[in-house]
Amino acid sequence: MFLYKEARELAKSGEKPLDIARSLGIKVLFAPFRKIKGLAMSLGDKKIIIIDNGLSEAEQQFVCGHELGHFLLHPSTNFVFVLHNTFSYSKQEYQANRFSCELILGEKAENYKCIITEMAASGKLDQLSRFVSEISSMDKEIP
Repeated sequence: MFLYKEARELAKSGEKPLDIARSLGIKVLFAPFRKIKGLAMSLGDKKIIIIDNGLSEAEQQFVCGHELGHFLLHPSTNFVFVLHNTFSYSKQEYQANRFSCELILGEKAENYKCIITEMAASGKLDQLSRFVSEISSMDKEIP
């Protein structure tokens, strides 16, 4: 899908989302969060991703890809606007989840499109990150 083409292009580097974000000049920080897993914000011309430091490495990579998706798919989104418009919020979160899956899996994502679509809609981080991590580490794809 055209919307996620950039994710697949970035995936060709073989780098993980945390490294991709840094290579794009995005500052990545870690902090203890209670309710959120990560956030993306712009301060002037600086872009920052903050990720919950209590997450597993696979979850941190997924969250970083998700937040990177927000920067690339929704560059002009105002955070306050998103919080007050539930429909827009759900659509953007789904798109960021899909972006992260495409970023981590690259071309393999095409083989799991139906599953990724369903899981991205559920928004369950533990399931998404576990699935993507398992698929990305497989040497052979399941037919």
